[in-house]
Amino acid sequence: MTLYHKVTLTLLVWSVFVCSVVRSQTLTQTLDLLMKNASVTQYDEYLCSSYKLPANDQYIVQYEALANAGTAHHILLFGCDEPASTDAYWHCGRLCKSQEQILFAWAKNAPPLQLPKDVGFRVGGQTNIKYIVIQIHYINPLPAGSLDTSGIRLRMTSLRQRYEAGIYLLLAYSVRIPGNTVNVFADISCQFKASGPIYPFGYRTHAHSLGTVISGYQVNNTYNLIGKGNPQWPQAFYPVENKIVIQKDDYLVGRCVYNSTGRNRATYIGATHNDEMCNFYIMYYADRNTRLQYHSCAGNNMPGLVQKLPAYSYQQLPHNPLLEMAAHGTHGHMGDAKGHSGKPVVTAAPVTKAPTTTPTPAPTKPTTRKPETVTHLMDFESDFGGSRGSPTPGSEVVIGQVGGVAADKYGNVYVFHRGERVWNGRTFDYNNVFRQQDKPIRANCIVVYDKDGQVIRQFGKDMFFLPHGITVDDNMNVWVTDVGLHQVMRFPAGSDQTDLVLGLRFKPGKGNNQYCKPSDVAVLSTGEFFVSDGYCNSRIVKYNREGTFIKEFGASSTATFGTDKPGPSTFNVPHSMTIAEDKGLLCVADRENGRIQCFDFEGNFQRMIESPEFGGRLFAVSYCPLHGGLLFAVNGPNLSGTPPVQGFIIDINDGQLIETWNAKPGLRNPHDIVVDPVNLRVYVGELDPTKVWRFDMKADDGSGRHGGIFLSGTTPVSSGTTVNATFVETQETNKKSLTSEEEIMPAIIIGALLIIPIIIIIVIVIVIRIYKKGQHNCCRRHRSRSRKKFNIGNFLTPHRGFDRLSQEESDTEFDPLNDDSDDEEEYSITRKA
Repeated sequence: MTLYHKVTLTLLVWSVFVCSVVRSQTLTQTLDLLMKNASVTQYDEYLCSSYKLPANDQYIVQYEALANAGTAHHILLFGCDEPASTDAYWHCGRLCKSQEQILFAWAKNAPPLQLPKDVGFRVGGQTNIKYIVIQIHYINPLPAGSLDTSGIRLRMTSLRQRYEAGIYLLLAYSVRIPGNTVNVFADISCQFKASGPIYPFGYRTHAHSLGTVISGYQVNNTYNLIGKGNPQWPQAFYPVENKIVIQKDDYLVGRCVYNSTGRNRATYIGATHNDEMCNFYIMYYADRNTRLQYHSCAGNNMPGLVQKLPAYSYQQLPHNPLLEMAAHGTHGHMGDAKGHSGKPVVTAAPVTKAPTTTPTPAPTKPTTRKPETVTHLMDFESDFGGSRGSPTPGSEVVIGQVGGVAADKYGNVYVFHRGERVWNGRTFDYNNVFRQQDKPIRANCIVVYDKDGQVIRQFGKDMFFLPHGITVDDNMNVWVTDVGLHQVMRFPAGSDQTDLVLGLRFKPGKGNNQYCKPSDVAVLSTGEFFVSDGYCNSRIVKYNREGTFIKEFGASSTATFGTDKPGPSTFNVPHSMTIAEDKGLLCVADRENGRIQCFDFEGNFQRMIESPEFGGRLFAVSYCPLHGGLLFAVNGPNLSGTPPVQGFIIDINDGQLIETWNAKPGLRNPHDIVVDPVNLRVYVGELDPTKVWRFDMKADDGSGRHGGIFLSGTTPVSSGTTVNATFVETQETNKKSLTSEEEIMPAIIIGALLIIPIIIIIVIVIVIRIYKKGQHNCCRRHRSRSRKKFNIGNFLTPHRGFDRLSQEESDTEFDPLNDDSDDEEEYSITRKA
């Protein structure tokens, strides 16, 4: 090898080395997501702040908390296209303008989390996650004058990762935990829908003070434990011990167990530390092209699976003093007025979520009205599996879970309740067949009140098994649906005996006269009626006044893949219906898709009504013909407690959200809503706790617009529940991200380091050539040989013995199931102590 070849090789190796070092340094950065000097003055405050991500794709590979449990009860990170507010921080009535995606969760002094090799959360750039919103729940106010800067530190790289990470959440809602009770269960189950498999590598549990153990399982003929944790330990992402692959159409099951010994009251799922939660997070990786239909599973949708859970699902984990000390000790950063107090220190070593054809109009800015007086028709608490309470005004009536509410043309209110029965994971078998077919509800399930709250009629004893929807038509016929019987019934005016029954008793199915858990009935003035069928069949069925089948429309939106939003005329639990006859519209609350769909009376799609304020779940809708046509609706509990559970007033003509409203201290689990246009009232029935709220509409003030809605009897709703729908672009403050200049500088540095070696090579080659030329001239008389013309390309052509440096990422894939690499190297989360 000649001298200039040796020099060339040396310089090339050096340049490649320098380039790789510089590239690794410049493609990795940290981003501190901190609360921006927040003043916390109230108990149980939820504050949010947003950060814009770099313009190029980034992969989050590490999370580190800059907080401690003494200040922050928990911290959540959400990704979205645009945040809900431009303020430095705001009260988290709303996180994002569009749908948010959960990226991380921290509580109880959990240690830093390093993702496995070749795995990262893809954000920024070409993704739909342009911002990260940090949400912090503060249980207690900060001392006077103190400002908080708690947060999460991200470590990101722009190097494309082989696998993309994600989080799938199992959560329970509508849970009642009686006082002084051991082993109260909240169960979760659903079918997993995705275009390909996912590979869980971490799990996290979250509950409040009553939670004792939370577990999650994959079910495909056998129950495979994903993870089991004590929510009173540091709420970190612990490693999945077994190699589990969740395939599409597998089932996922979760269980939360509570112990309320020493608490002399019932506890419900809610946002404050006095409430409870039931969350099981699955952190997974998957192929870059894998798409999930949904990123969460809410409620017990497959009750039969829960019945076969292993007995150890509710057995507590062994006592671990180190983890308990870590959960309640001080870890890491204490937010204060000055900033960080130092580098976080780990004090213990725990185990380590088709566009519509009709565009949705931009909503106007809604307002929250201040309620004046309150009247509860019912305000009772039930024991687990039964019902107990005080008499309703005017009668000795005991009310159970409220399935539905209705109003007749005289302003009387009809409540369809479940008496001693509670719908839980043991109610139906795997095939949606009701289990307690020999035990009808002993109470009168239909109770009628006048406008003053006095009972004027009740009937239905020993007739129903699981009441759901109720409607009163213009002829005073009472229509009900029973999801246990899988039937629809009609009671003529004044009668307690049916004159029409549709559906086969206790036999779920799909046919002209067969249903699977029908949810509601809507009746036209002609006598034609619609049935929403409901929890299983995702369709609307139309009949003539005699009950003869006319047509059906709608399909399941859970069967579609590859779209961001389910298309029109598809449903995920059509839960409630209302008729606007003067508009020629039938509007349906598409519950699990969090929207309202309106159709003409022939089933042709007309309008989609969506709003970020609805969240992911919209339970019920009712029409009021006043003021040009208004829809009143209620949503339900949603992921992370935001947006809040509340009521809405919507202009039916253009779909604009006009106003939001709420009870105090707030609706929890509203199940149905009805408008009484005679007395200008709105009634909302709740499942747990059992309540029927009465809201009075404010009279027209002469301005030409409706006057709003009032809740009779409470103190004003906190201004913190106001939800704004009009926003401007986020202002960037206190942020540690790359500016455009900082993005350009690495490219300049790399370019310079690559050019300098080439220039040196050229100079050396020229010098050597000149030197050799001089030798040839001196010795020309001794030897004569032809000399090839100088060409720099000769020296840049790859030589034998060298492989050209590849600057393209390998497309070679490997099967994670058959990978022989050491698990301890692959999964860098430390194992349990």
